[in-house]
Amino acid sequence: MIGKLLAFFLYLALAFLPADKYYVTFVKGSVLLEKTKKPLKVGDVLNPEDKLVFADKTAKVACISPGKGRFDISPQASKAGSKGELFAVLKSSLVASSGTYHLSTRSLMFEGYDPVTYFASIETQGRILLIKDEPLSVKSSYKLDSGNFFFIQYSANGKTITHKIGQSEKGIIFTDKLFSSEPGVLLDKVNLCYQTNANGTARSSVIAGFIPVLASKEEITEQVKLMTEVIGSSDKKKLKAELSNHLFENYGKIGREELNRLFGIM
Repeated sequence: MIGKLLAFFLYLALAFLPADKYYVTFVKGSVLLEKTKKPLKVGDVLNPEDKLVFADKTAKVACISPGKGRFDISPQASKAGSKGELFAVLKSSLVASSGTYHLSTRSLMFEGYDPVTYFASIETQGRILLIKDEPLSVKSSYKLDSGNFFFIQYSANGKTITHKIGQSEKGIIFTDKLFSSEPGVLLDKVNLCYQTNANGTARSSVIAGFIPVLASKEEITEQVKLMTEVIGSSDKKKLKAELSNHLFENYGKIGREELNRLFGIM
């Protein structure tokens, strides 16, 4: 009798335990929540039993759970449905995000980035996160005026495309249009080039090759705010590590000074 009572009370205790919650922090491609038929977005809360519908195998969801950390969900092991869609049940598809990325050492006197090293990143396979319409400071040895400027170059449809990068006294400015050969079409690898003009003679050189990943300040700010609320801000070192790892993993490399200046990540 006592054993049955204990089992009953254990059942009640487990039944009323708060269910695990997973907060969506990033969505790549088209992913629907099966029970609502609506696209997932940053800030949505998922339960372990939820089923996700992925448009294809390139789609991905990143999420975070209080006390458990960051996870990725993708349909890599799923079989396609009758319409080509891919299904994944959350609890059986979670993969811990264990990647650790290293921010550059912060300089006491920051005077701009060296584009040769900034636009190189082996650990993100060449992906560089660029915040749209925000100036990226570069070393003063790279003059910025009408005769001295940066431009990008890439191939599209068998043609070589060249676009001058916008600039101001604060640095170089990236926009979607720079990397699009057609509306809405973002490219893979591009070359960052620099042109100098000395004594009326123009010379240009390739500085680096990289894969541009553009995001708005508002998009990243939303994710930073959500993750800060879930993780908490008492352990500043842990928070910075989780936020920077999230951005490096899902977007690309970004400088320490940019994280601090734009998003308050110290």
